[in-house]
Amino acid sequence: MRISGLIALLFLLFSIPLAAQQKTHLIPVLHGLHKSNDAYNYDSLKAIIARLKPDIIAVEIRREDIGADTTYLKKNYPYEMWMMPQWFPKVRIVGFDWLGEDIEGKSIPDNYWKEIAEIKKWERKRNQDTIFTVKLAPCDSISKVRLEILKTSSLKEILESRDSELIKTYYSCMEANLQGSEYQKIPEFYSRRNREMLKNISKLRQQAKGKTLVIITGDDHYPYLFEGLKPDKLLLPD
Repeated sequence: MRISGLIALLFLLFSIPLAAQQKTHLIPVLHGLHKSNDAYNYDSLKAIIARLKPDIIAVEIRREDIGADTTYLKKNYPYEMWMMPQWFPKVRIVGFDWLGEDIEGKSIPDNYWKEIAEIKKWERKRNQDTIFTVKLAPCDSISKVRLEILKTSSLKEILESRDSELIKTYYSCMEANLQGSEYQKIPEFYSRRNREMLKNISKLRQQAKGKTLVIITGDDHYPYLFEGLKPDKLLLPD
């Protein structure tokens, strides 16, 4: 074999895995706090995603809802989630959220969150239970510390802060204080939602080989999805 032919063959062999290499980026978002956080607002979120040049953006919307009209999406999902197709019209947008077995494969009813959703019923009952208000006070104090970080920090500062540690500490505190009570269903639902989202994202990742996948998730879910996915390092400007 001529040297030039050997070089061409080696180039081909080494270029194949590089071409097929997938990138996965996980970005925590703040939902309504983006409106008041000048360091991490909707415009900066959009700019961060654009710099990553995604082939696919996975958002916290159920797969069965991803093609729904804007009126329906506004009722059930945060602004930055349903705005992605408008921000990035040339990028494929996919959903990975899970909101409960009772509505799997179905549209979310108009009165679902106020009248039907079991998790919301349990949360409202717990919030009115003075005994558990006292028991959960230490957990709420952790949440307040975290909120101070989220109100003014940039994405880079959030990722470099104690935010993920505080999230896990908060949910561990809540689970421990609700264990054995009628409200135990609340942390169980949160935990299952994280597992189901991780399962859905893992399937998307398998289908996105050789592409850049950007995943947008609420900050509360970020540390749990990060541990399960082990995404590529997110490089952000100072």
